[in-house]
Amino acid sequence: MDKSTKQSALHAHAWVGVFLSALLFLVCFSGTLAVFHQEFERWEQPGIPEMNTTDAATVEKAMNAFVEKHPEPTDHLFAVFPTSGIPRLVVENDTVAYFADSNGNLLETEQVPFTKMLVDLHLYLNLPHSWGMILVSALGALICTLIVTGIVAHKRISKDAFKLRRGENAQQYQIDLHNRFGLWAAPFHLIIGVTGTYFGMAGLILVVVAQLYHDGDRDAVVEKIFTPDPVLEQEVAQPQLQKAIAQMNTLAPQHPLLFLTVHEANTPQQFIEIYTQVPGKMIYSENYRFDTAGNYLGTAGYAQGHWGKQLVYAMYRLHFGNFAGIPGKVLYFVLGIMLTALCVTGMEIWLAKKAHPPVLTRAWYSVAWGSVSALALTALFGLFADVSLIMLFWVLMLVNLVLSSAFSQSSKSLWLIIAGSSVLLLVSVYTLYHGAAGFTPAALQLNLPLLAFAAWSVRKGTKTGSRQTPGGVPLVNQS
Repeated sequence: MDKSTKQSALHAHAWVGVFLSALLFLVCFSGTLAVFHQEFERWEQPGIPEMNTTDAATVEKAMNAFVEKHPEPTDHLFAVFPTSGIPRLVVENDTVAYFADSNGNLLETEQVPFTKMLVDLHLYLNLPHSWGMILVSALGALICTLIVTGIVAHKRISKDAFKLRRGENAQQYQIDLHNRFGLWAAPFHLIIGVTGTYFGMAGLILVVVAQLYHDGDRDAVVEKIFTPDPVLEQEVAQPQLQKAIAQMNTLAPQHPLLFLTVHEANTPQQFIEIYTQVPGKMIYSENYRFDTAGNYLGTAGYAQGHWGKQLVYAMYRLHFGNFAGIPGKVLYFVLGIMLTALCVTGMEIWLAKKAHPPVLTRAWYSVAWGSVSALALTALFGLFADVSLIMLFWVLMLVNLVLSSAFSQSSKSLWLIIAGSSVLLLVSVYTLYHGAAGFTPAALQLNLPLLAFAAWSVRKGTKTGSRQTPGGVPLVNQS
C-alpha cells in the first residue's frame, strides 16, 4: 500500500483508540476477568459442598423441594448439573436459585452479586441492557477497525514481526510491545470483536433478513436458526425429571449434561429440555426434549444442523472461551490480557507523543489502574453490605478520577501500589470472613493468582515510582 494510505490508517487508528480508550479498556479488562465467571461464582460462596456427578433421583428430589418452597408462578424451572463447569447442583426458577447437596437437600440461596456486576460491566457497561448492548457491540466493531487499521498502518510487518527492543528507550519498547501484541493476537482479537458485535447487532440483522426474505416475519427467521418449541397439549402435572434424565445414558452417553429447563412451567405446553455439551463441536449444546411425562420428543438439531446454524449457536463459546476446560480459559485470559494491554499501551504511546499532559495522564492512570482497586473494593464491600455493586463501582471510579485530577502526586506508581494493596486487602478480609472455607479449592483458585498480582503490582509501582518526576509525570524513559 502507498504511503498516504498507511498514514490515513494510522490517523484513524490513533483517534479511534484515543477517544474511546476508557470504554475499550473497561470492556476488554472486564471481559478478560469474566472468562472466569464460573470460578468467580464459586469464589463468592466457597463453603458450598461440591461434587463431580449427580443422579436423576437427586435432581428430581432437589427440584421437588424447591417447588414446594417456591410455589409461586414462573415461566421456567432450571436445574444446573455439576458437569456444567461449576461442580455444584443448583435448582432455580426465573427469580431465585438454591444449591443442593449430594442427597438432594436444599442448602443456601445462590448469591453472586460481584460476578453479576462484573459480567454486566462487560456485556452492557452497566447501562440499561438495551442501550448497553448496542454500545458494547459498537465497541466490538471498533476493535475490528483498530485491528485492521493497525495492520494497514504498520510499515514493516514481516521485518518487525518478532522485534522487541528492550534497551534504554523504554518508549520504543512500549511501541514494539503494542505492535507485537496487536500482530500476534490479531486473529483472536478479530474473533472477539466480531462475536461481540454480533451479540448487539443480532436484533438488527434479524429485522433486515426478515424484511428481505420473509416479508417482515421475524419469527420465521428465528425458527430457521433456533428450533421452535414443540406444540403440546397435556394435562398440567409435575414434570418427570428423573425419567427424562435417566434416558440420557442411552440417548447421549458421551455428552456431559449442562443443565435442564422446564419451559412453560405448569401449563399444557410444558416440556423438559436437557442441554448437553457435544464433544468435537463448537456449538454451545445439543438439546434433548421431553414432554411432561418424560417421554422423548427429539433433539433441537443443532449438532447436525446447517453450518450457519451451528456458527450462530457457537458464538457464546467463541467469545468467552467456554471450551477445553481450564486450559481454554487460561488461553483466553492471556489473549485477553494482550488485548487489554493494547488499550493501555496505545493510550500511553499517544500521551508520550503529547509530552504527557499532566491532568490527562493522571486521569488515564486512574482509569487503567484505578479500575483494579475499584473492582477489588467493590468485591470487598459486597462481602458485608447489601448495596448495589454497580453503583458502588462507578462511585469508586468517579472518586478515583476526582482524586487523580485534584492531586498532582497521583502518579502511575501510586495507582499501581493502590491496586496491589486493594487486592491484598480483599484477599485478607475475604479469608478472615470465610474462615476455613477461604482455604477450599473454590477460594484458592482465585485468591492465589490475586496474591501474585498484588505482589507484582506493588513491586512494579515501587520500581516505577523511582523513575518519575515529583509531579507524577513519567520521565522520558519511563515504561
